[in-house]
This record gives sequence, C-alpha cells and structure tokens, in this order.
Amino acid sequence: MYIQLVSVHGLVRGENIEMGRDADTGGQVRYVLEMARTLAAQPEVDGVDLFTRRIKDKRYSSDYGETIEELAPGCRLVRLPCGGGRYMRKERLWPHLDEFVDEMLVFTRKDGRTPTVVHGHYADAAYVANEVATALGVPFVYTGHSLGKPKLEYLLREGWTHEKANDELAIDRRIAVEQESLDAADLVVTSTRHERDVQYADYRRDETLKVEVIPPGTDLDRFFPYYEYDIAGGEIDERFKQARMRMHHELGRFLYSPEKPLILALCRPDRRKNIGALIDAYGESKELQAIANLAIFAGIREDIESMPENEQRVLTDMLLAMDRYNLYGKMAIPKNHGSEYDVPELYRLVAAGGGVFANTAYIELFGLTAIEATAVGLPFVATQEGGPQDIVENCRSGATVDVTDRAELTDALVQSLTDRKLWEQRSSDGVNLVRKHYAWETHCRHYLKAIEEVLQDGREPAQSPGRRGPSVGRRLAEVEHLLITDIDNTLLGDDEALAQLLELLHENRDRIGFGVATGRSPELVEEVLAEYGVEEIDVIISSVGTEVSYGRRFASDRGWASHLRSRWRPDRVREALDPLGFVSLQEGVGSQSEFKVSYDLDEGVAAEEAIRLVRESLDSVRLGYSLVFSHGTYIDVLPLRASKGKAVHYVANKWGVPIDRVLTAGDSGNDIDMLKGATAGIVVSNHDDQVAAWRRNKSDRVYIADRPSAGGIIDGLSHYGVLHAKNYAEV
Repeated sequence: MYIQLVSVHGLVRGENIEMGRDADTGGQVRYVLEMARTLAAQPEVDGVDLFTRRIKDKRYSSDYGETIEELAPGCRLVRLPCGGGRYMRKERLWPHLDEFVDEMLVFTRKDGRTPTVVHGHYADAAYVANEVATALGVPFVYTGHSLGKPKLEYLLREGWTHEKANDELAIDRRIAVEQESLDAADLVVTSTRHERDVQYADYRRDETLKVEVIPPGTDLDRFFPYYEYDIAGGEIDERFKQARMRMHHELGRFLYSPEKPLILALCRPDRRKNIGALIDAYGESKELQAIANLAIFAGIREDIESMPENEQRVLTDMLLAMDRYNLYGKMAIPKNHGSEYDVPELYRLVAAGGGVFANTAYIELFGLTAIEATAVGLPFVATQEGGPQDIVENCRSGATVDVTDRAELTDALVQSLTDRKLWEQRSSDGVNLVRKHYAWETHCRHYLKAIEEVLQDGREPAQSPGRRGPSVGRRLAEVEHLLITDIDNTLLGDDEALAQLLELLHENRDRIGFGVATGRSPELVEEVLAEYGVEEIDVIISSVGTEVSYGRRFASDRGWASHLRSRWRPDRVREALDPLGFVSLQEGVGSQSEFKVSYDLDEGVAAEEAIRLVRESLDSVRLGYSLVFSHGTYIDVLPLRASKGKAVHYVANKWGVPIDRVLTAGDSGNDIDMLKGATAGIVVSNHDDQVAAWRRNKSDRVYIADRPSAGGIIDGLSHYGVLHAKNYAEV
C-alpha cells in the first residue's frame, strides 16, 4: 500500500517544527508528520509521501526549499513548487493550487508508483488531493481539520462583513471546496464526534459517505510522564533536560513566587482561543492568585507591531489585561518556545508542581494540547465545545466547562489546584488511558482498516458522488501511443472511413489513446461526438487549444486553465480589435470563451493585409497573445501560452506520454503548430492552402496522406507502425 498525504500550507519540516510561528503552522503540521511516520512503519504499507509547498524565501530556513526530506524509512516529505518561492499564508494560495496538482501528478508519474489513496488535509490540500485522485482513479480521503462555515459564523458575530471575509480569507472559495470535497470523498476522517455531528452539520452529505471518527495520537516518546525524572536509572535525553532548565529559567524571570503551582495556557494568539477569558478569571479571583501563578505561551513573537493585525490585537489585549489586574510577578508571557523539547518540558514542569493546563477557546475542534498534557500526567480544564469532551470521556484526565461562564471556569481551576486526591486521580488516569485511545499506532491501525473497507467497497473511485470524470491518468499511463486529431475535414468528412477508424481504435484501445483538438467549443464537440457515436475518447482539446478536458464527461483540466490565466486580458483584445472596420465579433454558442476572442474577417478583404493590421492593433495594447487565422476567414486571439500544439505538449508531459509517441492529424492552418516538431504528424489529402504552403518545408515527421479525412488518418497510423498488421489488413 502506497499512501499520499497532502498538506499544502504552513512551514513543514521533519525536525524543529516552528509551531506557532504563524497561524498556518499549528497542530495540523504535527498531525500530518506523525501520521506519515507511523503509517510508514505499518507492515502493509510500502511507502508514504507527504506533499507540501516548497518555500524559497530568505526570511525562512533553507530547509523549506529542499525538494525531498527523508522522515523515516519508507517515508518522505516532498515539497513542490506552487506560486513561486515566497512564503504565503494559506488564503493567498488558492490561485496557485492547480500548479500544485500538475506538479504532484508529474512527480507521481516519474516516481513510477500509483498511490493506493490520496488524502488531503484542510480545504486547500483537499482540492489538490481530489484532483490527483480523480486523475489517477484512486480513492480520495478528506480530513477538514477546521471548516469554513463555522468560521464564517464566528466572524460575522465578531462584526466582520461577508465581503471582508472573502477579501481577506477567500471564505466562499474555501466553503465551496469543502462541499466539493465532501461530494467527492470516498472516506472522511474526523478527530471527534463533535466534528462529525456538529461541525459538518451545515454541509450536504451523501448518505452513503463513509465518515470515521479516528482521534489522532500524540508522540508518547516526547510526552512521557512527569514523574520519570524521579525514577532512578531512567534514561532521559539531555535535550529534554536542557529544555527543562531553559523553561524553568524563562518562567522565573516573570514570577515573584515561582514555587507556586502554575496555570498553563499554550495556544496561538488568535481571538478564537479566547485567552482573555482565562486572564479575566485569574485577574478577578484573589483565591486563584493566592494559590497559583499564570503562564501564557501565545505563539512565537519578536516584535508585536510586525505581526498580523489579529495577532497584534490579541497580544496587546493580553498586556493591557495584565496591567489592568496588576498581575506583574504573577503572570508570565514568554516570547519564544520550541515545540520539540520546550513544550513537553513545560507540561512536565507544571505537572511536577501540581498545576493545571487550561484551554479556554470558544471551540476546540480536537484539543491536541489537552492530549499532550494528559500524556505527561497534567490535568486540564478545557472548553466544553468540541473535542475535549471526548478526551474527558476517554481519559478522565480533566474537566470541561462553559468558558463564557467566568464563575464556572474559576471554580474548575480552583478545584483542580486544591483537591489533591482529584488531581492525582486525573493525572494517573490520563497517563494510563491516553496510551489506549490517543496513540498514533492506534490511529493508524483504525485508519488502515477504514482504507481496506473503502478498497473492498467495489465502487470505482471515479464514479463516487462528486467525481468529475474518469481516471485519465491511469488510462494514459498505460497506452503506447496517443492520437490527437482535428475534427472538421480531418476526423469528419468520410463516414465510412470514420467508422473504420473508430473500429480500429476500439480494437487497439489498450494500446492507443484517442483525442481531438479543435476550434469548436466543448458544447459543439459534444454534439459531434454524440452525432457520430464516438464514445471512447480520452482527451478533448477545444476552443483552439484554450480548453483541455477528459472523457465523455468532459472533466476539465484546471491546471491548463490556471496556466493560461496568467497575464491574459481579453478586455484589451476587444479594446484593440473592436474598432477595426473589417472584422466582426463572432456570435453563437461557443464562439467566445474565457480564453478565446474570435472574429470573422469580412469578405473581400485581403487576408494578408488584414492580419498585419490586426497584429499591429494587438501590439499597441502591449498584450501577449497567440493569433490563429484559419480557413481564410476565422481569426482567433488566444493567450500567448495557448494553442493546439502547446495543449498537446502539455497533455503529453502531464501524463507521461513520450512526445514522439503522440500522433497528430490535421488539415488547416490552425493545426500546423501541433503537426510540426517531435510529434508524428499526419496531414490528410484534403488539406487547405496554408498547410500546402507549410508542407513544402515540412519536418520528416510529417506524413502526407493520399486519402482525405479519416481514411488519411488510418494511412498515417499504418505509416508510423502504430496499427497491428492484422487490424490494418482487415480494413
């Protein structure tokens, strides 16, 4: 079993994770790394690759620019280019995800292994994983981690407008992708029952969708019990001991009475974490101040003024509250901590002193920090909204409260700090039970069982609800040759020869892929395919190479569209050409598209002079473009990156079909760029004057057929040795 995991955003590396450096580098990063390593160690797993974004930015470690990082035997971290090298927050990555899809498909093809499943984590990676899984014809697994609809509801309550949420967070795009992911997924993995039953409640779900609650684990080697320091002969890594002293010193800098128990909070500086509620509860309670100190580790910071506005506001509010309640000497707010060694030692220091961990977030989807605290034997008080309820039920290691009720929160903290018998019971229960319910080994055994059930389900992944098309990647990876032909006057024109060609292609379908490249729109291509009974087709290049899709379901290649969208300005094309008196904008279905502006040349106008003037007008608006003139009357203006030939090369490269095994057939001027070069070109005998002029300087790889239309294509296939002799003889 070969598993591909995808987690696009944040700062991802195998060691020294910069947890809390920004909002995108949080628990999800730790989750996917630990999951990948543990999966790779399972006997039925041959390999695991975790795909993330490659970052080459001087502000960040060069580690993030390495393409391959070995995480463990059989487990790699693979970084792919996506939107350049500069680090971007996740909301800015949406326009670049199709590039990630293409890069991942190319990597997979070159690696030579088809994944058993592709698993996307969070909405951005789910988009990528769905596209890749669909292309390869394998199951798609989705884990949301957090969802857009609940977040939007929270933001609106906080005074945001829907427009602001879209401008800053692309919230509608995120929600739409989350719904698409649920529609397409073969398996959804959630961490808690709350996530399954409440968080997803506002999304549409097919009743047959398999949803598994599989709590993540924690690294029990790092989060060992606090009392191991008191056991003689125990071997503890020196780096943990060094971190212990470092954190002890760091806390001591803030506190007048460091011997008191600690109330510890550890979270990102995010308003949803509701840090203010904890400070208010502590600041208003003389009893809490008398029996304990408060320590809040709110992310990693150097200069508050350089941080994002949301984080600035949270940190500033913390400092103001500290001053308002005069908590100097009682409250610690260190600026930095390391996730690898410092965080486990913080939990152990607090546990050794009889303290408590606090999580006062409005909602906690899972509660990873509560699990970590539980593992070392540190009881917790946490929000009753979300995952902590499951943790209390499974491990009996803490209490959940309504964090908006200050008295309830205060009482729970006081009880945990003063009732020693209760503290010890929660501590020991937590250490014992966390190993049963929240170990990565347990998580991965449950996960692999769910994957096996999906694989045995018998339903083709490409036919799952929400899937957009067939598994073209697997199909094209298996063929020996790929035939791409123009439609009008090439594929069509001789019905008898067309029937013979389609029969030959059917008989050789295991060897020959088939596609069309045409100026027609997808709608008009569909009409032709239906009219002539063409059912077995792999690739459709339409609208003069500006659209690429696959199969009879016309599954769009979004990567090609993203590639063309760069620097394309159709409004400037209209601005340049509409004033010309000798061209008129084409009308009718499919005449215009996102990447094609089409005109008719008026009758009686000298074509050569007209095209010269068209080019001059386009050049005047400083726009990169491709100009296609065909049949003496049709003018198509396309993005500079678009053409039939470029689309053919893109498809061949994306799916690993050697370009010298791609055959192209055409008859007119707009076919020339796909006929020339390294492809095996076929020119049918009924070609136009533009092709006649070009053929005089033709490449040796172009075959000039003696027959027109489909008959000429058959002759070309035979010429290049593509057809089995017995097939061709029968024709």
